[in-house]
Amino acid sequence: MKSMKKVLILTYYWPPAGGPGVQRFLKFCKYLSDFSWQAIIISPQNGSYPYFDESLEKEIPAHIKVVRTKTFEPFALYNRLRGKKGKEVPVAMTGFKNSRSPLQKLAKYIRGNYFIPDARKGWVPYAVKAAGDIIIQDQIDTIITTGPPQSTHLAGLRLKEKFDIPWIADFRDPWTSVYYNRFFPRSEKTKRKDKNLEDKVLHTADALTVISPGLKKEFINRANRLEIIYNGYDEEDFEKPSTKIHEKFIMAYVGNLKPNQNVKALWNVLAQMTKNIPGFSKEFSLQITGLADTQIKEDMKQAGISDLVKFYTFVQHQEAVQRMVSADMLLFIIPESKGNRLILTGKIFEYLACQKPMLSIGPCDGDAAGILQSCGRKPMIDYEDSKQMRLAIHAAYKKSKSLDRIPLKQINHAHEQYSRRGMTEKLANLLNELST
Repeated sequence: MKSMKKVLILTYYWPPAGGPGVQRFLKFCKYLSDFSWQAIIISPQNGSYPYFDESLEKEIPAHIKVVRTKTFEPFALYNRLRGKKGKEVPVAMTGFKNSRSPLQKLAKYIRGNYFIPDARKGWVPYAVKAAGDIIIQDQIDTIITTGPPQSTHLAGLRLKEKFDIPWIADFRDPWTSVYYNRFFPRSEKTKRKDKNLEDKVLHTADALTVISPGLKKEFINRANRLEIIYNGYDEEDFEKPSTKIHEKFIMAYVGNLKPNQNVKALWNVLAQMTKNIPGFSKEFSLQITGLADTQIKEDMKQAGISDLVKFYTFVQHQEAVQRMVSADMLLFIIPESKGNRLILTGKIFEYLACQKPMLSIGPCDGDAAGILQSCGRKPMIDYEDSKQMRLAIHAAYKKSKSLDRIPLKQINHAHEQYSRRGMTEKLANLLNELST
């Protein structure tokens, strides 16, 4: 048996937490041992998560050592100011962007100016203490921190300064330029402090890994070394699900539908199609699985398509995959925000692996558009291009009808270049270089 090197991974999101933030390193850890790396995980015992998916605990390899620590997070107090109970966390500002009450404004001010870089920074001292003990006991070869939360990188910074072990800082999102920062009334002093923390992490880490070419452009001039390692998709997730025949044409969106994914042109297109295409209103269904912003629901109602739309709460990952595979068409929307050409969500790879027609809406010259092109898929459609949206939906709808509702499938193997195992091999190669 090959001798195994050891990598210590600090990740806030780990099962039973659910959502895309968990998937990246859960999947890396699934395959790292194939490349002679043993992963040790540090994660909080009772983190503040938007939702849970206990089924993901079954995917943790038996040989993985997971160390749980305490954490201090003021979300209960923070939520009381917002008029909420418990310590639940708003997902990417969903339902929070337009808060106007005095207490909610105070909550936004506190969140924006006192939780720097984020409200999970109370986990850092506990993570550092646990990591220090493991580094000494287990002879760790390399450290990885992954964010968000970006405060996790502050733990990596402290460990690098104390132990001088090779350190990779992994970024799934931007730091100071992340879109929702503009929703907070942040002072200039706060912005400078946040930027200084970001710069120090970027300058100190031995290497950065990012999920897209856009994030590479964000950090390239401030990093010692930078590698793109896409999220990808796990082949094994698509071995069990089988397609289901539905009475209706199903367009599915799986994930959180955030305020900046409110494509009013699409809602109007669907409204027009119900009027102009006989039977469409009875045969079409838009099914959204995840949290949807209240304003989006209101705009759908105003467009007159409420009867076409079904909303489902968060489901376990395997059920989410089943819904993607069983759909006739998948709706993919890049958030409409500054710099969105650089956004590349993890969902795109699982959508591609489903081999379904996609209605992709976003910047036509962005990173996601490039991935679609690399896989021979239909091009991205602009947010206002009602004509192309209507043509794409109508073509898939007509084809489905001609096949007696057998779920549509686009046979194409180009997406296989983005497998999770392949991405893990790339990470392992970087670990080998840094640890040598």
